[in-house]
Amino acid sequence: MAFYTVLTPPHDPLVSPADQQGRTMFLKDGFVLWAFIFTGLWLLSKRLWLAFAIFLAIWAAIGFGGRAIGINPLGLLLAQALIGLFLGLEGHALLEGKLLRKGWTLAGVVEGRDIDTVERRFFESLPAMPDATPMRAYPPSLTPQTTQGVLGLFPDATAR
Repeated sequence: MAFYTVLTPPHDPLVSPADQQGRTMFLKDGFVLWAFIFTGLWLLSKRLWLAFAIFLAIWAAIGFGGRAIGINPLGLLLAQALIGLFLGLEGHALLEGKLLRKGWTLAGVVEGRDIDTVERRFFESLPAMPDATPMRAYPPSLTPQTTQGVLGLFPDATAR
């Protein structure tokens, strides 16, 4: 079983609730193989510009500095692998931090075997979206009564 962090986009009044839910992002916790293999390209594909600039500066410093002081090319390759390992382990945390800074909301953590199971579990736990049909006007004598603080399907808070 894997854990997924669920992030929902910032509220946009011009976007329908269904489209808003369609933009929900599920980030799998764990090692990101593509970030390990294609470090810089993965950062660019996720639009992590600051992280890419830092990666590029460290990569250039290791490359040029290592050659200047005579480090073995195998040592430079090991340094690149360590940078890739860091991004593989922390890649989704960097992406999550970026989205949270942009106004996305951490909606929760869901466990599941695959992404389909996780999406189903998450969206089933959400309250139902209101119908698009207009509300009927009730006569004053038939106005529905609401009770504050009641959870579930019980009609009032005092009945057990």
